[in-house]
Amino acid sequence: MKILHIIYTHGISGAEKYLDYLLPGLKNYGIDCHLLLICPPASVNKLESFAAMLQQKGIVTSVVGAKRTGIFNTVLKVNRYLKEHKISIVHSHLVNTDLIVSLLKQFVNRKVFIISTKHGYDENVLNVYNPSDRCTRHGLYFYITRYTLKMIDRNISISKGMSDLFYNLGISKEHFPVIHHGIDVSHVPAGPATQYRKAPQQLIIAGRMEIMKGHPYLMEAMALVCKQYPQCILLVLGEGSLKESLQSQCEKLGITGNVQFLGFQADPYSFIRNSDVIVLPSLFEPFGLVYIEAHALQVPVVAFDTPAANELMQHNETGLLVEKFNSAQLAEKIILLLKDPAERQRIASNAHRQYLEKFTSATMIKNTAAWYKTLNYEL
Repeated sequence: MKILHIIYTHGISGAEKYLDYLLPGLKNYGIDCHLLLICPPASVNKLESFAAMLQQKGIVTSVVGAKRTGIFNTVLKVNRYLKEHKISIVHSHLVNTDLIVSLLKQFVNRKVFIISTKHGYDENVLNVYNPSDRCTRHGLYFYITRYTLKMIDRNISISKGMSDLFYNLGISKEHFPVIHHGIDVSHVPAGPATQYRKAPQQLIIAGRMEIMKGHPYLMEAMALVCKQYPQCILLVLGEGSLKESLQSQCEKLGITGNVQFLGFQADPYSFIRNSDVIVLPSLFEPFGLVYIEAHALQVPVVAFDTPAANELMQHNETGLLVEKFNSAQLAEKIILLLKDPAERQRIASNAHRQYLEKFTSATMIKNTAAWYKTLNYEL
């Protein structure tokens, strides 16, 4: 089986990491994967190193610069690639790619068989989405997605939360099969604690500083934590549009000295591994790779009780989940773990066992290969 994976991307994030873990492993199951990284012209150089890394792992990878206004030229480039390499199956990732391959099928190559992985949705919707409501939001993203679903032959989702969302928003009439992300941290060296440990009590949050990630609620909680642990430090890893407002919030709360904005870090795992608690108050996560990264590194998680946190973690067993938007509860659970090292260890150990059972890259690769095999009768 030969499959062309395609992703329209600006840089390396969750979906790209997923492909890095997945594609090389599929070779062991007799599945030959190629990868096209389609990106704006300004991002070509940034993605060349990622492509080179995948090439070293045996994945034929190409970077294609493409302007949004030249989408039909991109469609033709994809079709030429399929013909040149004699590939009839395309696996699409993210909505812009879904649009490209849908136009390919409708106007250029009716025989192409399209698979799509649902990695996410419009963040403006996710920020206010309530899983208990069957609601419809008719924005541009909705109509593009609904159009692409007519062209795509098979869909899978990275979480039940995402599968439910497509159904609840009325985009899909069925729930998509779910294949969870998987990771492998065995190759990651443990950095020296002195370099990554900043205080007697250390918290960490890793992710983009955007509304969906819930940073403002953590800052409110941090002010309460610091009343009991004045020396506690919160490390904030990542960049984003909320950075200045979060820094202003810290000043107003009087916790400027307790919060360190470290920006992008090439080695986030060592910061996580050397922290006491990772706090992830996301309003919604399509999957939340950092949850299972924390589990793999054996660091306990405190998070809002939202998708996909409540899908990946069982409260009080493999993580601590608190009411959405409730900063006081967030602080309460953080303080509970800071006070009780044995409880931190219990939750971290439980989560690590679950990671080994369900969320390794080997499990993801095996499950994906098995799902691909079900496509044979349709081709």
